Amino acid sequence: MLVATVATALAEPITPVPEKTSGAVKDRQDSQIPDRVHQTGWEGMRSAASITNRLVRIDPARLLEGYSKRPGRQEWDGEHVGKWLHAATLEWVNSGDPVLRAKLDYVATELAKSQEADGYLGTYLATNRWTSWDVWSHKYNLLGLVAYVRYTGNTNLLPTCTRMGDILCETFGDEPGKRDIIKAGEHIGMAPTSVLEPMMLLYRLTGDPRYLDFCKYILRAWEQPNGPHIVSRLLDGKGVNKVGNGKAYEMLSCLNGALEYYRTTGDKKVLEACLNAWQDIVDKREYLTGAMSYRERFHGDFDLPNVNNIGENCVTVTWIQFNAQLLRLTGEARFADELERVILNQLLGAQLCDGSGWCNYAQMEGKKPYGKRDEIGDCCASSGPRGLALIPTFAVTTDADGVVVNLYESGQAKLALRNGMPVEINTDTLYPGEDQIRITVSPAKKKSFAIKLRIPSWCRNASVEVNGQKVEIKPGPDGYVKIKRKWKPGDKIELSLKQEARLIVGDHLNEGKVAILYGPLVLAADDALLRAEGQTIFTFAIAKPDVAALALTPEPAPAGVKTWPGAQVFRINAVSRKDGSPVTIRLISFADAGGTGSRYKVWLPLPAPLTGNVLLLGMDSVSRQLHPTGEINDDDLKNAMVTFNSSLEKEDWFAVTLDAPTAISRVVFRHGKTSRDGGWFDTSAGKPQVQIQREQGGAWETIGELADYPATTATDNANLKPGQAFTLQLASPVQALAVRVLGVPACGDSPSQNFSSCAELQAFDP
Repeated sequence: MLVATVATALAEPITPVPEKTSGAVKDRQDSQIPDRVHQTGWEGMRSAASITNRLVRIDPARLLEGYSKRPGRQEWDGEHVGKWLHAATLEWVNSGDPVLRAKLDYVATELAKSQEADGYLGTYLATNRWTSWDVWSHKYNLLGLVAYVRYTGNTNLLPTCTRMGDILCETFGDEPGKRDIIKAGEHIGMAPTSVLEPMMLLYRLTGDPRYLDFCKYILRAWEQPNGPHIVSRLLDGKGVNKVGNGKAYEMLSCLNGALEYYRTTGDKKVLEACLNAWQDIVDKREYLTGAMSYRERFHGDFDLPNVNNIGENCVTVTWIQFNAQLLRLTGEARFADELERVILNQLLGAQLCDGSGWCNYAQMEGKKPYGKRDEIGDCCASSGPRGLALIPTFAVTTDADGVVVNLYESGQAKLALRNGMPVEINTDTLYPGEDQIRITVSPAKKKSFAIKLRIPSWCRNASVEVNGQKVEIKPGPDGYVKIKRKWKPGDKIELSLKQEARLIVGDHLNEGKVAILYGPLVLAADDALLRAEGQTIFTFAIAKPDVAALALTPEPAPAGVKTWPGAQVFRINAVSRKDGSPVTIRLISFADAGGTGSRYKVWLPLPAPLTGNVLLLGMDSVSRQLHPTGEINDDDLKNAMVTFNSSLEKEDWFAVTLDAPTAISRVVFRHGKTSRDGGWFDTSAGKPQVQIQREQGGAWETIGELADYPATTATDNANLKPGQAFTLQLASPVQALAVRVLGVPACGDSPSQNFSSCAELQAFDP
């Protein structure tokens, strides 16, 4: 079970350093200062764990290394400290943690010391400035330091920010003698131009018109012939996959900047473009969990494979920012629905439950590749804490009518209405571990105002009572149920959101499969639970696409997978893939799936005709740690295992192990993916071998070779096709507990590494 302690809150409320320039557009919902909202449920515990086991434990020397030892380990090494500063600042404001504050002051001060005399605060050597990711690093340094200055009141570091702003203004522009910012970074200029967001914040904080002029230049640069055409293509109705090169993280970062630009200038075309992007993503490019993109890009309509570097965590956090921005600007509940979906599923699903690590990709099946504890890791591990730290800014908030409740979690909100009157909102619930949400409203005095409740779009049966009296459930144009009355201290709201099972029938790449949801949660099969019932993620199927037949029953999570007090597992009816007999299994929330290192799967198979492939009932494995993982015994040729891990190996193997020895007479290996830099077996010294293991722990025994595998070399794939089958037919059956195919991986045009791939490994009984 997750154990985390929230530090004592600050003694006095934070008053941020005021902005000198107000925006042209008034937010419909107010972004809350994080110390106003304290969550104590699932999200709050994960946030506390992020402070204790991640933010506080990261080595400051490593955060600052790219600056103290330029140019750093990675081209983008400079982003980590800014991301950390942003997350740590918001978490300190929320928690009041004194250890975090001390570290925050140290890191901010040391970062400022590393600024060059001309204002440059990147990690590149002078000869390589403005060539790849250093504008990007300035973006995160500005985001982190502007937040630090505003919330701590330490304006001594404001000049560090303005010097960064100044050098950007002096370096880039469409005036003679200045650089083209599109050429200063990756992904058709979307990486460097995402500095738009903090430059808008810096403009409002300082009132310096040069910064606004620079931001206007960025919007012009987007529409240059060599630019990503972000606004124009979205206004033309093109999908986000047609904007720039479709790179999701950088594009969403630019769109967040565009919304800050709209908030400041009121340019309605910019808002329209962002809303078009949101609708396109939600309609055609979003996973059930709120994840989006694979291999870090938006692809064609409904092109959503279950593995293939799915759901980059940086994209998840930037999507949270995007929806939070749209929620503030429009006041529409649909954006809060998206926030609930992505937070309770994809964000928490990417975090190791003790808060110490993050996945860069939390896919729809496989294993979650949590990063190493106490290490910075990649960009996604630095992004994750920002997602959690942002939640108190929009979970419970205010608007022109009164109070708005966007997310349901136990905790306390101390708000001020727009007329200045204090209102305290106390929430008692284990949601989503229960249906009931109990809210106590305590205004400073009896006063008439509204409380708006979000009824989630998934909820068919909701009820609301105020002091025991039923209230009509009738959402307004903004999607909220508005309860306007004279509230007095101690008034009680009883909200019931009946959570029910939902079954989604797969289409496109998930034909023949179903996904099961319960309330806001996407569920998954997890070997950590299934093995207690004698099953694995490969041995069962869902009998038919009928939600009633599932007979889904929530149960308290057992000790091994219980990560918070409200954690549940979900018992359902299924059938054996071996003989169709009824079986009972338990599913788990996607957020907790794979948390013990086990394999998991969201999309579950419907029964298929028996093919005689006995390996469907086994557990697959591979010679190298995979990233991403695939499956080679699921009858899905698109879901291949690829052993690429940037290393050179003498041999690769793909194996499936059964629960008991079984007779086999034929083995089929189906090739996976061919890339220019590998993916096949090199047969220069011999064809791939087929081996079996007769008993647990026994020696591997060669029983033949794939003689029909083509004559390939390390650099020539002999025109292999994805899914192409190669067969070993045995003269007589053998008893095998495990089967594997072993060969020499190829390197293609990259001799510093090699790898192979397998779409399916099959074995058939006599």
